[in-house]
Amino acid sequence: MSEKNQIVYDVCIVGAGPGGSTSAYHLAKQGKKILLLEKDKFPRRKICGDAMFKTIQTHLEKMGLLQEILDEGHGRWADKGGLVSPRGITYFGASAKSSKGSLALSVKRTILDEKLVRLAQKTGATLVEEYNVGKVKFSTLQNHWIINSKGQKNEPFKAKMLIAADGSTSALAQSIGIVKNLGENKKNTVCSTVYIEAGTHRFQQDGVVYYPSELVPGYVSLFREADDSVSYCCYILPGGSCTKKDLSRMHHEILDNYQPIKDALGPDANIESMKAAPIRYGMEKRTYADHFIVLGDAAGHADPLTGGGIAYAMDAGTIAAEVIAEGFRQNDLSEEFLTRYQQMCMEKFGNDHKWSLKMAKFLARHPIFIDAFAAASIKRGDKFMAMWAQIMCGERPKRHFFRPILAIPLLKEVIKLKLKKKPH
Repeated sequence: MSEKNQIVYDVCIVGAGPGGSTSAYHLAKQGKKILLLEKDKFPRRKICGDAMFKTIQTHLEKMGLLQEILDEGHGRWADKGGLVSPRGITYFGASAKSSKGSLALSVKRTILDEKLVRLAQKTGATLVEEYNVGKVKFSTLQNHWIINSKGQKNEPFKAKMLIAADGSTSALAQSIGIVKNLGENKKNTVCSTVYIEAGTHRFQQDGVVYYPSELVPGYVSLFREADDSVSYCCYILPGGSCTKKDLSRMHHEILDNYQPIKDALGPDANIESMKAAPIRYGMEKRTYADHFIVLGDAAGHADPLTGGGIAYAMDAGTIAAEVIAEGFRQNDLSEEFLTRYQQMCMEKFGNDHKWSLKMAKFLARHPIFIDAFAAASIKRGDKFMAMWAQIMCGERPKRHFFRPILAIPLLKEVIKLKLKKKPH
């Protein structure tokens, strides 16, 4: 047996996405021996809209990466943008004028994920790329996990604590029995993405969200990248009429036939082939066991109203590191002790995601409320739209939709729109 594999790591993290790398960084910073296993090789592509909102920016700033990304020219602030409603009501404005800075920063995931994992390495984590995890087993006698590779002749790794951060289908969490499967509704929550080549499109905004009526509460987004390419994402979300089988059709029909997108991109847009991925939302009922935690997409840490998951994966990765470090100090990594991990995640974002699911289903039945937001923004300007955006991207709780400053103007516009004939 090699000397390297005789090491018993403090924590083995399976999956080096934002959640896994964030937890690796914080744990390594506290002097823990961290093993980070990743099935792919960096840099690697991930399915994402590439919009990094304030919560993500805060994490990156604390980790010392935000300014580095900007200095290297890898980020583009999304100042100009807005919303196109199901009825085609359009509002474009400038978020920086009303929110003390742009709400979103576009950074390609190939860049973001590698920045995070290299920082974890620099801080002391051991990264093993192109490693497929197979069977894992906890040895009660030796008090550590034995992690075997799948289809590879590698000696097993050993670790006292195991974190599953291996994506929405999470083979690892399923093998432990914590995550059963995606569930029928969650199987139908998916997204697709493509990049539109720089110099071939006409998109003049920085970031726009479009709500084609058939897709609601799902949506499509366009965000301009630092290299002037454009990311296009199509989300099918819970509560609507579209399901997983409709993704390819909706993705292409919107690109080919939905006039606001056609106008934004122009006739000569060079668009790559569609890529797609499932979304696990709503937080799993249990994301912990003895010496084991699940985080990020694997744990359902995606917002049902937007499909976004990076911020919550980084939140969970930070919380997991805090709880695990305390567990080591108390010599207690039991299921009972690790319940505080899920409790802290629920307090941070899980309860808000319950509101998100209710709102997604509500908007599917009453898309007129999205029309009303666009109409109210036309009258009230960037500040009103910024409040909507802050709530949607998780900077403010979803219950803020019911505050009078938003709810009263919204209800007034709903009444006005109901009195009008819906355009054919």
